[in-house]
Amino acid sequence: MHRLQRPAMQKIATQNDRDAAIPGKTHLSSRLSFFWKMADAVPLNLKIIGMVVGTAILIGTFTTLQVYRAMEQESYRQLREMSRSIARELAARSQDYILLNDMFGLTRMLKDAVRNLPDLRYAFIVSPNKEVLAHTFEGGFPLDLLRVEHDAQAGVGTKMLQTNEGLVLDSSAPILNGDIGVVRVGVSGKGSEDAITRLIKALVFTTLGVIVLGIAFSGLLTWVITRPVMILLNATRILTEGDFSVRAQKNSGDEIGQLTSAFNQMAAKLEMAERERLEREGIREELLQKIITAQEEERKRIARELHDQVAQSLASLMLELKYLEQTQERRLITESIKRLRATLVSELESIHNIAVELRPSVLDDMGITAALEMYADKFMAKYGIKVELYIYGLKDIRLESYIETSLYRIVQEALTNVARHSKADAVTVIIELINGEIRGILEDNGVGFDMVAKTRNRLGIYGMEERTKLLGGEFKVESEPGQGTMVTFTIPAGVSSESPR
Repeated sequence: MHRLQRPAMQKIATQNDRDAAIPGKTHLSSRLSFFWKMADAVPLNLKIIGMVVGTAILIGTFTTLQVYRAMEQESYRQLREMSRSIARELAARSQDYILLNDMFGLTRMLKDAVRNLPDLRYAFIVSPNKEVLAHTFEGGFPLDLLRVEHDAQAGVGTKMLQTNEGLVLDSSAPILNGDIGVVRVGVSGKGSEDAITRLIKALVFTTLGVIVLGIAFSGLLTWVITRPVMILLNATRILTEGDFSVRAQKNSGDEIGQLTSAFNQMAAKLEMAERERLEREGIREELLQKIITAQEEERKRIARELHDQVAQSLASLMLELKYLEQTQERRLITESIKRLRATLVSELESIHNIAVELRPSVLDDMGITAALEMYADKFMAKYGIKVELYIYGLKDIRLESYIETSLYRIVQEALTNVARHSKADAVTVIIELINGEIRGILEDNGVGFDMVAKTRNRLGIYGMEERTKLLGGEFKVESEPGQGTMVTFTIPAGVSSESPR
């Protein structure tokens, strides 16, 4: 045994060693198991609402980030093009003022531009010697702007500046190729940032609205889905408490409706099975009472037979013996002895009949074939009903004692029912041993009966059915009014080891 178990233990140990050698795998597996355990414990309505809300948040967040990124890039591109365009335009318009040395007009032209263009924050012109020729700043020119240098050889250039007013795109444009100066303008991105902020807020509020609607619709969807499930759950609880008459209300034709139909069919079958079980239980109790009553009646009959037959015969024998004791005449003594012998023979026959009725000794001595043949002869003599008995495969075969007894009682009960209820004048009995099974058929030409109407009064049939099932066999009765009755049964044949070969 140890040699057989050892490879399995080694296999388990090897698998455990591999799992232990990969700590991350074990840790991940335990976390996944804990996650699914927690997820399974969440109610169905919360799962559906959670999935809808999570999906809305995920889509809303992803959309908002994508829109923000696209708008930011597009805003920067537009601001840069606008600042460069303004720088080039002011450079073109500044040429005449510089050549005429009209600094006042140049300053006014720059301020007019700042006043007319809301996003233009400042503009100034620097000479080739880095001198500020004109600017739009009130309260003095910020010298830090001069430290921001553009590549004069590259023409129009743009740089991004972070100021106390936010993002500013500083662009430069040469005047007459930079021979007389450079125009610098600053375009603020605050307006674009405000527009992007308003758009993002609108998207966030839209996402929140979608989440609220999602919660409402998912709640409604959850109610639609879980309502029939809760009805089924409640019906299942009632069913487990033993009330098989419960039925679930079917509200739809979808999968849940089909599940409801299947549940109702199952409940109907359980109710029918329970009704049949109770009916069988009632019949079993009735059969038990009948058996006890029959036993008591049989004891009374035996006591009555002993009292009326045997006791009277013994009393007669006692009187005859007293008479014989007092008689001296030879002829009278001979007649008395003859009467004693006749009385004893009659009493022995009575005791033999009582013993045969209790249990036929031929069943133990000669087997089931001889016992059934003898019973069939007595049945015909007693009831006047013709019995055609055919027995195949059981010649010189002895079955187990309990099988022979059961087979004898089944045939006896079936023939008794024929005599009591069928009004038949002939019955055919076929008993055969085929492939290790005993198959029996009893068919009469009587009045038959309604199988449905007689189901509540079939004590004898139930007794035969119980005997057959106890042997692991099958039992069946077929009958119709006016068509006679046929009883069929099959039981496994237990051949006795004492059976002759």
